[in-house]
Amino acid sequence: MIRILALGTAVVFGLPFAVAAPAAAEGPDIERATVHDTFDDDLYLDLCGITTKTTVTEHWSLATYPDGSQVFHDERTFRSADPRLPVEKGAATAFYAADGSWRVVGKPIQLIAPDGGTRLLDAGWISFNADGSVSTVRGPHPSVGVDLADYYCPR
Repeated sequence: MIRILALGTAVVFGLPFAVAAPAAAEGPDIERATVHDTFDDDLYLDLCGITTKTTVTEHWSLATYPDGSQVFHDERTFRSADPRLPVEKGAATAFYAADGSWRVVGKPIQLIAPDGGTRLLDAGWISFNADGSVSTVRGPHPSVGVDLADYYCPR
């Protein structure tokens, strides 16, 4: 399972707040779900060479607007069965533009070490161009452009 908001798993565009009247009348199509699942976690296998099962608990909503833009809100926790591995939490909103750009606002990644300390914290606002390159960063986003094994694998 690929994580987003690794900045897999959620990444957003600036949704216009002033929408044309005809589009506003239609309103967004909204989906919501709660997930509770346990799976073989390829992230730890790929990064650390560790085979483990991970349980995810997640609540999300997705609003899709007539122009194709979307707003995705996600609150999740990934907890591995291996006690050496960090717990990953996240709570963020991603705004996806019809042109392919996006922005993430909130706390998309917080890794909590087995001893309880924070190992990694991405928080604030980060914007991406349609090609995936970073355009704006406000707040700490240390997971961008680094080897995530340094954070996810046991020390």
